[in-house]
Amino acid sequence: MHSPSSVVYLPLKGNDSEENIISNTHSRFSFRALIVPCLLLALAASNLVLLRVLWLKTKTTASQFLYSPAQDAVEHKTVKFHSGFGADLPIYDRPPSPEVDAAWAGLYEFALNKVPRNEAILMTNQTYPILGEEGYYMIALDVFHQLHCLNEMRKAMYPEYYPITGEGIHTPHMQHCISSMRQSITCSADITPIVWQWSNKSKAAKERSDVVHTCRDFQKITDWAQDHFVPRQQNMSIFIDDELDIPIIW
Repeated sequence: MHSPSSVVYLPLKGNDSEENIISNTHSRFSFRALIVPCLLLALAASNLVLLRVLWLKTKTTASQFLYSPAQDAVEHKTVKFHSGFGADLPIYDRPPSPEVDAAWAGLYEFALNKVPRNEAILMTNQTYPILGEEGYYMIALDVFHQLHCLNEMRKAMYPEYYPITGEGIHTPHMQHCISSMRQSITCSADITPIVWQWSNKSKAAKERSDVVHTCRDFQKITDWAQDHFVPRQQNMSIFIDDELDIPIIW
Protein backbone atom coordinates (compact mmCIF):
# COMPACT_ATOMS: atom_id res chain seq x y z
CA MET A 1 0.00 0.00 0.00
CA HIS A 2 1.40 3.31 -1.02
CA SER A 3 1.82 6.09 1.45
CA PRO A 4 0.05 9.37 0.73
CA SER A 5 3.35 11.04 0.10
CA SER A 6 4.26 8.53 -2.58
CA VAL A 7 1.16 9.09 -4.68
CA VAL A 8 1.87 11.04 -7.90
CA TYR A 9 -0.93 13.04 -9.38
CA LEU A 10 -0.88 13.58 -13.12
CA PRO A 11 -2.78 16.42 -14.84
CA LEU A 12 -6.07 15.31 -16.26
CA LYS A 13 -6.24 15.23 -20.01
CA GLY A 14 -9.69 16.69 -19.78
CA ASN A 15 -8.30 19.95 -18.47
CA ASP A 16 -5.95 20.20 -21.47
CA SER A 17 -8.88 19.69 -23.83
CA GLU A 18 -10.89 22.40 -22.16
CA GLU A 19 -7.98 24.81 -22.41
CA ASN A 20 -7.56 23.98 -26.10
CA ILE A 21 -11.26 24.48 -26.72
CA ILE A 22 -11.19 27.82 -24.94
CA SER A 23 -8.07 28.83 -26.89
CA ASN A 24 -9.55 27.81 -30.26
CA THR A 25 -12.84 29.51 -29.46
CA HIS A 26 -10.99 32.68 -28.50
CA SER A 27 -9.06 32.55 -31.80
CA ARG A 28 -12.27 32.20 -33.81
CA PHE A 29 -13.88 35.09 -31.99
CA SER A 30 -10.72 37.19 -32.49
CA PHE A 31 -10.75 36.42 -36.23
CA ARG A 32 -14.42 37.35 -36.51
CA ALA A 33 -13.86 40.50 -34.50
CA LEU A 34 -11.09 41.45 -36.92
CA ILE A 35 -12.74 40.57 -40.23
CA VAL A 36 -16.03 42.37 -39.61
CA PRO A 37 -14.47 45.83 -39.19
CA CYS A 38 -12.26 45.15 -42.23
CA LEU A 39 -15.30 44.28 -44.34
CA LEU A 40 -17.14 47.37 -43.11
CA LEU A 41 -14.10 49.52 -43.89
CA ALA A 42 -13.81 48.07 -47.40
CA LEU A 43 -17.53 48.62 -47.99
CA ALA A 44 -17.29 52.21 -46.77
CA ALA A 45 -14.28 52.84 -49.03
CA SER A 46 -16.05 51.41 -52.08
CA ASN A 47 -19.10 53.54 -51.31
CA LEU A 48 -16.92 56.64 -51.09
CA VAL A 49 -15.36 55.85 -54.47
CA LEU A 50 -18.81 55.30 -56.00
CA LEU A 51 -20.13 58.55 -54.52
CA ARG A 52 -17.07 60.39 -55.83
CA VAL A 53 -17.61 59.03 -59.35
CA LEU A 54 -21.31 59.91 -59.26
CA TRP A 55 -20.52 63.38 -57.90
CA LEU A 56 -18.00 64.06 -60.66
CA LYS A 57 -20.42 62.79 -63.30
CA THR A 58 -23.24 64.94 -61.92
CA LYS A 59 -20.97 67.96 -61.61
CA THR A 60 -19.88 67.53 -65.22
CA THR A 61 -23.29 66.94 -66.77
CA ALA A 62 -25.35 69.25 -64.58
CA SER A 63 -24.01 72.41 -66.23
CA GLN A 64 -27.18 72.53 -68.37
CA PHE A 65 -29.58 73.70 -65.65
CA LEU A 66 -32.36 74.68 -68.07
CA TYR A 67 -33.88 71.71 -69.85
CA SER A 68 -32.78 70.94 -73.39
CA PRO A 69 -34.13 68.02 -75.43
CA ALA A 70 -30.54 67.33 -76.48
CA GLN A 71 -29.07 67.19 -72.98
CA ASP A 72 -28.83 63.40 -72.90
CA ALA A 73 -26.54 63.55 -75.94
CA VAL A 74 -23.97 65.60 -74.04
CA GLU A 75 -20.67 63.85 -73.41
CA HIS A 76 -17.30 65.40 -72.66
CA LYS A 77 -13.83 64.86 -74.05
CA THR A 78 -10.47 66.61 -74.08
CA VAL A 79 -9.53 68.50 -77.25
CA LYS A 80 -6.27 70.27 -78.09
CA PHE A 81 -7.08 73.53 -79.83
CA HIS A 82 -5.36 74.75 -82.99
CA SER A 83 -3.42 78.00 -82.81
CA GLY A 84 -4.76 79.32 -86.11
CA PHE A 85 -1.29 80.57 -87.04
CA GLY A 86 1.18 79.40 -89.64
CA ALA A 87 0.67 75.84 -90.78
CA ASP A 88 -1.63 74.98 -87.87
CA LEU A 89 -4.77 75.70 -89.89
CA PRO A 90 -7.70 73.27 -90.01
CA ILE A 91 -9.84 73.47 -93.12
CA TYR A 92 -12.22 75.96 -91.52
CA ASP A 93 -9.41 78.52 -91.18
CA ARG A 94 -8.09 78.29 -94.73
CA PRO A 95 -8.73 80.77 -97.58
CA PRO A 96 -12.08 80.48 -99.38
CA SER A 97 -12.66 77.49 -101.62
CA PRO A 98 -15.52 75.11 -102.41
CA GLU A 99 -13.99 72.62 -99.94
CA VAL A 100 -13.87 75.23 -97.18
CA ASP A 101 -17.46 76.28 -97.86
CA ALA A 102 -18.61 72.66 -97.74
CA ALA A 103 -16.80 72.10 -94.44
CA TRP A 104 -18.46 75.14 -92.86
CA ALA A 105 -21.89 74.21 -94.19
CA GLY A 106 -21.43 70.72 -92.74
CA LEU A 107 -21.03 72.15 -89.25
CA TYR A 108 -24.68 73.20 -89.10
CA GLU A 109 -26.20 71.01 -91.81
CA PHE A 110 -28.77 69.57 -89.37
CA ALA A 111 -29.64 72.81 -87.60
CA LEU A 112 -33.44 72.56 -87.81
CA ASN A 113 -34.83 69.89 -85.49
CA LYS A 114 -38.10 68.48 -84.20
CA VAL A 115 -38.99 67.25 -80.73
CA PRO A 116 -42.14 65.52 -79.45
CA ARG A 117 -44.65 67.33 -77.28
CA ASN A 118 -43.59 65.58 -74.06
CA GLU A 119 -40.11 67.10 -74.50
CA ALA A 120 -41.23 70.47 -75.84
CA ILE A 121 -43.40 71.07 -72.79
CA LEU A 122 -40.34 70.70 -70.53
CA MET A 123 -38.52 73.60 -72.18
CA THR A 124 -38.34 77.04 -70.60
CA ASN A 125 -39.64 78.82 -73.70
CA GLN A 126 -42.58 77.99 -75.91
CA THR A 127 -41.92 76.94 -79.49
CA TYR A 128 -44.01 76.44 -82.63
CA PRO A 129 -45.59 73.18 -83.83
CA ILE A 130 -44.51 71.67 -87.14
CA LEU A 131 -47.09 71.77 -89.90
CA GLY A 132 -48.04 68.29 -91.06
CA GLU A 133 -46.32 66.52 -88.15
CA GLU A 134 -48.84 66.53 -85.33
CA GLY A 135 -47.34 66.35 -81.87
CA TYR A 136 -43.92 67.65 -82.94
CA TYR A 137 -42.38 71.05 -82.35
CA MET A 138 -39.56 73.00 -83.97
CA ILE A 139 -36.26 73.87 -82.32
CA ALA A 140 -32.69 74.68 -83.35
CA LEU A 141 -29.76 74.18 -80.98
CA ASP A 142 -27.97 77.45 -80.35
CA VAL A 143 -24.56 76.01 -81.20
CA PHE A 144 -25.65 75.71 -84.84
CA HIS A 145 -26.97 79.26 -84.84
CA GLN A 146 -23.60 80.50 -83.56
CA LEU A 147 -21.74 78.55 -86.23
CA HIS A 148 -23.98 80.03 -88.92
CA CYS A 149 -23.23 83.52 -87.60
CA LEU A 150 -19.50 82.83 -87.45
CA ASN A 151 -19.55 81.61 -91.04
CA GLU A 152 -21.27 84.81 -92.17
CA MET A 153 -18.59 86.85 -90.40
CA ARG A 154 -15.90 84.74 -92.07
CA LYS A 155 -17.39 85.45 -95.47
CA ALA A 156 -17.36 89.17 -94.72
CA MET A 157 -13.55 88.96 -94.58
CA TYR A 158 -13.43 88.00 -98.26
CA PRO A 159 -15.76 90.37 -100.17
CA GLU A 160 -13.93 89.61 -103.42
CA TYR A 161 -14.85 85.92 -103.10
CA TYR A 162 -18.29 86.39 -101.56
CA PRO A 163 -19.96 89.30 -103.35
CA ILE A 164 -22.17 91.42 -101.13
CA THR A 165 -25.77 90.51 -101.80
CA GLY A 166 -29.05 91.40 -100.18
CA GLU A 167 -28.53 93.22 -96.92
CA GLY A 168 -24.76 93.16 -97.20
CA ILE A 169 -22.35 92.86 -94.31
CA HIS A 170 -22.96 96.16 -92.49
CA THR A 171 -26.51 95.34 -91.51
CA PRO A 172 -28.65 94.58 -88.47
CA HIS A 173 -28.18 90.89 -89.30
CA MET A 174 -24.42 91.13 -88.88
CA GLN A 175 -24.86 93.19 -85.72
CA HIS A 176 -27.18 90.48 -84.45
CA CYS A 177 -24.53 87.83 -85.14
CA ILE A 178 -21.84 89.75 -83.27
CA SER A 179 -24.17 90.34 -80.33
CA SER A 180 -25.30 86.73 -80.26
CA MET A 181 -21.76 85.36 -80.33
CA ARG A 182 -20.63 87.76 -77.61
CA GLN A 183 -23.44 86.61 -75.35
CA SER A 184 -22.81 82.95 -76.10
CA ILE A 185 -19.08 83.24 -75.37
CA THR A 186 -19.61 85.06 -72.09
CA CYS A 187 -22.40 82.63 -71.18
CA SER A 188 -20.25 79.51 -71.61
CA ALA A 189 -17.20 81.35 -70.18
CA ASP A 190 -14.47 78.82 -70.95
CA ILE A 191 -12.06 78.93 -67.99
CA THR A 192 -9.32 76.79 -69.55
CA PRO A 193 -5.96 78.45 -68.70
CA ILE A 194 -4.01 79.92 -71.61
CA VAL A 195 -0.31 79.60 -70.77
CA TRP A 196 3.06 81.16 -71.57
CA GLN A 197 6.00 78.95 -72.54
CA TRP A 198 9.58 79.71 -73.39
CA SER A 199 10.43 79.74 -77.11
CA ASN A 200 14.06 79.11 -78.00
CA LYS A 201 13.33 80.41 -81.48
CA SER A 202 11.91 83.73 -80.30
CA LYS A 203 14.09 83.94 -77.19
CA ALA A 204 11.01 84.93 -75.21
CA ALA A 205 8.06 83.46 -73.36
CA LYS A 206 5.22 83.14 -75.88
CA GLU A 207 1.49 82.88 -75.31
CA ARG A 208 0.09 79.43 -76.09
CA SER A 209 -3.61 79.29 -76.88
CA ASP A 210 -3.30 75.84 -78.49
CA VAL A 211 -3.90 74.10 -75.18
CA VAL A 212 -6.09 71.18 -74.13
CA HIS A 213 -9.72 71.97 -73.28
CA THR A 214 -12.58 69.99 -71.78
CA CYS A 215 -15.22 70.11 -74.50
CA ARG A 216 -18.67 68.83 -75.17
CA ASP A 217 -18.40 66.16 -77.83
CA PHE A 218 -19.63 68.08 -80.86
CA GLN A 219 -20.03 64.93 -82.93
CA LYS A 220 -22.46 63.48 -80.36
CA ILE A 221 -24.54 66.65 -80.53
CA THR A 222 -24.43 66.61 -84.33
CA ASP A 223 -25.59 62.98 -84.29
CA TRP A 224 -28.54 63.98 -82.09
CA ALA A 225 -29.41 66.81 -84.46
CA GLN A 226 -29.26 64.47 -87.45
CA ASP A 227 -31.60 62.01 -85.73
CA HIS A 228 -34.10 64.85 -85.09
CA PHE A 229 -33.58 66.71 -88.35
CA VAL A 230 -36.45 68.43 -90.16
CA PRO A 231 -35.43 68.20 -93.83
CA ARG A 232 -37.73 70.96 -95.07
CA GLN A 233 -38.26 74.60 -94.24
CA GLN A 234 -41.39 75.34 -92.26
CA ASN A 235 -43.96 77.75 -93.70
CA MET A 236 -43.94 80.32 -90.92
CA SER A 237 -46.84 82.31 -92.38
CA ILE A 238 -49.41 79.65 -91.41
CA PHE A 239 -50.91 80.01 -87.93
CA ILE A 240 -51.18 76.79 -85.93
CA ASP A 241 -53.11 76.87 -82.68
CA ASP A 242 -50.80 75.78 -79.90
CA GLU A 243 -51.61 74.63 -76.40
CA LEU A 244 -48.22 74.29 -74.72
CA ASP A 245 -48.73 75.81 -71.29
CA ILE A 246 -45.30 77.42 -70.89
CA PRO A 247 -44.15 81.04 -71.26
CA ILE A 248 -43.52 82.46 -74.71
CA ILE A 249 -40.34 84.11 -73.41
CA TRP A 250 -39.00 83.28 -69.98
